[in-house]
Amino acid sequence: MEKTEPNFTYLWTSFLVSSIGDWLYRLALPIIILQRTGSAYHAATVFGVSFIPWVLFSLIGGSLADNYPKKKILILGNIFAVFASVFLIGVLSFSQIDFKLLYFAVFILASVDPLIHPSFQSIIPEIVRKEQFARANAMIQTIDNTLSIMGPLAGGTIVMLLGGVNALWIDMISFILAVGILRLLPNKIKNERSKHIIRKLWFDIVEGAQYSFHQRVIFSGSMMFLFTNFALNMFEANFIFYMTKTLNYPLVDATITMSIGGIGSLIAGALGSKIVSRYKAGVLLSSSTILAGISTLLLLGNTNYLYIGVVLGLVSFFGTINVITYFTLRQRTVPKEILGRVVSVTRMISYASIPVGSWFGGLLLGWGEPMFVVIMIAGVIRTLAGIIARLTPLGKEI
Repeated sequence: MEKTEPNFTYLWTSFLVSSIGDWLYRLALPIIILQRTGSAYHAATVFGVSFIPWVLFSLIGGSLADNYPKKKILILGNIFAVFASVFLIGVLSFSQIDFKLLYFAVFILASVDPLIHPSFQSIIPEIVRKEQFARANAMIQTIDNTLSIMGPLAGGTIVMLLGGVNALWIDMISFILAVGILRLLPNKIKNERSKHIIRKLWFDIVEGAQYSFHQRVIFSGSMMFLFTNFALNMFEANFIFYMTKTLNYPLVDATITMSIGGIGSLIAGALGSKIVSRYKAGVLLSSSTILAGISTLLLLGNTNYLYIGVVLGLVSFFGTINVITYFTLRQRTVPKEILGRVVSVTRMISYASIPVGSWFGGLLLGWGEPMFVVIMIAGVIRTLAGIIARLTPLGKEI
């Protein structure tokens, strides 16, 4: 990306390293719980708990991003994650899992992301030219999507060879490496800090919320994601349980399915910048949501693990196009000085349904409902969310 390329390289490299560790975490934690308890409810609930901090701390993260050096926030967040990871590993090292303590440990570790994500998103306009926003977002998604192919197989192999708890140690090391890479980012001019920090944070939160709610296109998009995330995580939080317990596939087959599904995301990441530049944002957002919902319903057609992987590839393709489009729209339309807070508000709204969707899906399975009920509900909700979005101001956005 010409002059900004070296700085953006540091950013995406740190993202790559931390994402590798995140894949190990996402695979290891449910496997540990299912191996020790066999409970879909606890596995799904732990997954849901990890998203509660997004509701509680996103606004604070946005205010921090708009008032403090973003580089420093990213570094301090990863340092905190190192200690939080050690705490989680300690909790899981006991022979008998204390779920209250486990929920707390997961909550603490998960609190890092909402506090630093607005800084990560809003630092991109500082190091990337405006006409390159779509390309930058597509590249970040390509990294994420490449790992969605390689991560399950590599991560599953590591978990099987080393054990879940040992795999979490690698996750902790990834945070340390990310800190070292982030230190290479340039130091920006520090924003003038208010003497009344708490009051400043409060006013910033209110300002960010007011802007987000009054920008009908941005708000409509976050509401669409609110419903799609509820639907998506009804299934996603219970995927490992579905594959290994309901369908009785070995873990390696489950990870192969996940890897096949990641191919769709990888293709979307490669094509994302071209697609976003060619079509209206509103049309892309609503259409990709509808198609992702319809694709979800295709999971009802067959339980072969290869078929499931192909369908997940379709779902992830449309979901990735969705994300690239919305991130680019938000970066292009929101002023830089308030972007961090708008990112935090919209992410808070869209993530608010994830814990509920995860818990609800696990609860249905805990009650003995078959997985096809969960899939049916998830597919219908996601499809309807896209149809409704087409009728909102978002659907008319160019």
